[in-house]
Amino acid sequence: MFGIKQVAMALMAGGALLTATGCGKQSRAERALNEKDRMIRQLEEDKAITAQREAEARALAAQATAQNELLGKQVHAVTVQNVQQTAALRQQLSSMQTDMAALQKKLEAAGGPGSVSVVDGGSKEPGAITIRVANTVLFDAGRATLKPGAERTLAEVAATLNGQYANHYVRVEGHTDSTPIVRETTKKMFNDNMELSQSRSKAVYDWLIGGGKVGSSRLYTAGYGYSQPVVWPEKSAEDKAKNRRVDIVILPNNVKVNKEHLASR
Repeated sequence: MFGIKQVAMALMAGGALLTATGCGKQSRAERALNEKDRMIRQLEEDKAITAQREAEARALAAQATAQNELLGKQVHAVTVQNVQQTAALRQQLSSMQTDMAALQKKLEAAGGPGSVSVVDGGSKEPGAITIRVANTVLFDAGRATLKPGAERTLAEVAATLNGQYANHYVRVEGHTDSTPIVRETTKKMFNDNMELSQSRSKAVYDWLIGGGKVGSSRLYTAGYGYSQPVVWPEKSAEDKAKNRRVDIVILPNNVKVNKEHLASR
């Protein structure tokens, strides 16, 4: 049996052990306090991240707004420019149509009604003006020698080229209908309609230079045979007559022609 002294010593040792063990653990209040601190720190971090993202979003929104304003100004400027260009083109077209009507009236006075028509270049050559001279005014059938009466019409054409269109290049085009060359007298001179159209354009070209005093440096010729008809298919004699013509094409003044390049082709 233990003595009183031994029991007392045992109780003191157990109490010391309990005291040491209790000191190594956190109380419930301490754990709650620590958890509260952790949550506060997390909330502060989340708040900082949210604030940063909101700042970035505001910066992006401001940038987008600035870009939209700039784009709006650019669109407005382009719209204004397009409106101005459209108005200028309409005015230019109206002026050109007035000039063409006056020119046709003057040329018809020289060659007779229906002898000459003045048309724009259309989609082929926007801004070009074509003086279309009927074949009956210039040549006999199957021939490439100018008729005596042709000089009066060509003189008016030359005066026009030397006047308001003095700075423009000019293409003299020969065109025929699709009827093959069959006359023996013609066959000896021309192998086909292409050759006939080339010879006719050259005859008009030569007269404009010699008789009309138009500078040769801005004139050149082209023969197309019946490859560029005004009316197709040709269903009547009137259709064929419209296709037999010489077109004097006044090119826009911003078009330059390399005649050496054309000759080499």
